[in-house]
Amino acid sequence: MAERISEKNRERFTSRLEAFSDLVFGFSLSLLATRLDVPAKMTDIFDSARWLAIIGTFGLVCRFWLEHYRIFRHHFVAEMLDAVVNFAFLFGIAVLPYAVQTFLRFKAVPAFTLYVGDFSLLLATLAVLRVRSLRQRRDDPDFADRLREWRRSLTQLFIALFMTGMLIPLSRKSATLASALGDLDWYILGGFAAIILLARVGVRRLPAFLAYPARAAPR
Repeated sequence: MAERISEKNRERFTSRLEAFSDLVFGFSLSLLATRLDVPAKMTDIFDSARWLAIIGTFGLVCRFWLEHYRIFRHHFVAEMLDAVVNFAFLFGIAVLPYAVQTFLRFKAVPAFTLYVGDFSLLLATLAVLRVRSLRQRRDDPDFADRLREWRRSLTQLFIALFMTGMLIPLSRKSATLASALGDLDWYILGGFAAIILLARVGVRRLPAFLAYPARAAPR
């Protein structure tokens, strides 16, 4: 009886955590729309840079929501560590409208650092949450789906680390943002391509801590 009550409380905690997360997502998306303040000149109404940044960020937030939903849909039961990681993830979602606004206004290296650093936080925390969810799905017979989720977690984690590492040499440059990115363009494209390729081709099985607890995972 005590175990059933404890399990019910954990499920209720997870449900409240997911509902709170949806609230933060909605608040962040609504704030993104308010970043489209009325410009001083009529010719700036359809400024492509501003619209691309807002629409692109809006789409990414929607993508993050979908990824977050996929983690919780597999009867994921959150523990306190999961809640802490989830709150860090939500902090990144809440800060995103501010990061977009500073990037659009200044278009400088510090503003870009904040914007990219925020995405690094989102990717890293999302990857950790997914791995925590996969640990609870070790009895799930859908090995192909779990392997895809493991690859996605590795891809997002290494992209977050790569983006953080990219900011170190970028922050040391005193040139304009366009010039600084121009010096690193091939490095950035090559890094992203290598991470995606290695995750798809090099990862063919689940690690031991995510495999079946009593037997080896099927090939």
